[in-house]
Amino acid sequence: MRIIFILIIFIIISTDFQYDYILTGTINIQGDQFYSDPIGNIYVIQGNRIIKYNNRLEKLADYSNVYLGNISSIDVSDPLRILVYYKELNQILWLDNFLLELRSPVRLDDLTVDQAELVCSSGRGGFWVYNRLNNQIQYFDPSLRLIHESFNLLPLIAETVPSSMIEKNSIIYLNVPETGILLFDHFGNYSRILQVFPNKNFQVTDENIFYINLDGFHKYNLSTYTNTKINLPDTSDIQSVMIQPGFLYLFKKNMINIYKSVGSD
Repeated sequence: MRIIFILIIFIIISTDFQYDYILTGTINIQGDQFYSDPIGNIYVIQGNRIIKYNNRLEKLADYSNVYLGNISSIDVSDPLRILVYYKELNQILWLDNFLLELRSPVRLDDLTVDQAELVCSSGRGGFWVYNRLNNQIQYFDPSLRLIHESFNLLPLIAETVPSSMIEKNSIIYLNVPETGILLFDHFGNYSRILQVFPNKNFQVTDENIFYINLDGFHKYNLSTYTNTKINLPDTSDIQSVMIQPGFLYLFKKNMINIYKSVGSD
């Protein structure tokens, strides 16, 4: 009886981090970066070009601007207002869900941000910048006014350059390699450091942080502060991983694989 009881407990614990998926589609395409938005669309970055697909891998839109150079990053947390960052020219712009420009590009130099290392969208319609010159995160509202900024983060991060930044539910997550993920409130006030160490990019949902590193794919629960390794259906040459409701996206250098969770509609 005791052996049976232990076995049952082991199964319950194991199912917390074991996911079952079936492959539903593959597309062969090269990309420098891959993203997916909350409604399941996929974005492939190729130099100065963005290609958008739905989760059936049907091409929806295409955008490029040769005058702004290669794209450094995009933020698709709001699929109707996509933020595109061009680090080389220190400029940003916004695209709609058809990848059409919503306004002319914004020169961050004109906002006295001369060394923008990272940029991300805000749910308030503005955007956050990690300003490497003064080691601060800074919030600019939709009218491009500087509203909030943190203190100088040098005592926390030393000489390490943050590698990615996300806002979710009015909390800013700043990934600092070998230090962890720093949390700030919507005023830019520092909160705490999470012992979470993504390779670079990471995904934040209402409950978890999903990220990949040399040890595999992980889920960090924001309520219990527990870190769990997730088994993937394929681990060869994985560049990035994202989870959306009912779907798992595996991005490789030359292809995208989409898996549907077993039991989802």
